[in-house]
Amino acid sequence: MNIFTRLSDDEFKKLIKPLLEYAGGYAFSIVRNREDAEDAVQDALLKAYRELKSYDCSRSFKSWWFTIIRNCCLDLLRKRRVRSTSDDIDMDDLPSLEVNKQKELEQDEEISWALNQLAPEHRQIIELRYFGDCSYLEIAEALNIPEGTVMSRLYSARKALTDIYRKEKENGKNR
Repeated sequence: MNIFTRLSDDEFKKLIKPLLEYAGGYAFSIVRNREDAEDAVQDALLKAYRELKSYDCSRSFKSWWFTIIRNCCLDLLRKRRVRSTSDDIDMDDLPSLEVNKQKELEQDEEISWALNQLAPEHRQIIELRYFGDCSYLEIAEALNIPEGTVMSRLYSARKALTDIYRKEKENGKNR
């Protein structure tokens, strides 16, 4: 089988269906708006379907899919010039996009604020791992970086997030 053999429509549906809930959470973590996240996922679905011929079957479908979602989200943000801030988050919008890991991170405004303080490469790793439920290998493929770099960045991102959160808690107690 040629690695670039096009998947059938049924194969595509079978691969994409279990990833859609995570796709919504991941898109939301980037664009910070439910409607924009839904638009990005719809755009990603169309783009993925049209570009199936470029999918390398020897690589993870999930990482290919999340790369497309990320690119669609970034395109949407560029087009609309939407700034992602914690003030844009409407916590009532979360249940329709909710997955357990997203709920754990997003329901707490302080953690959401802390996520926004991370360096982009750290935030990307956290988003793919916890919102996209991606493995280290899938993150490596999605970001085109070595798996060891993923582990290193994820460790650093978790530490930075913890430090930011603790510092904010301490500042709040001192006020």
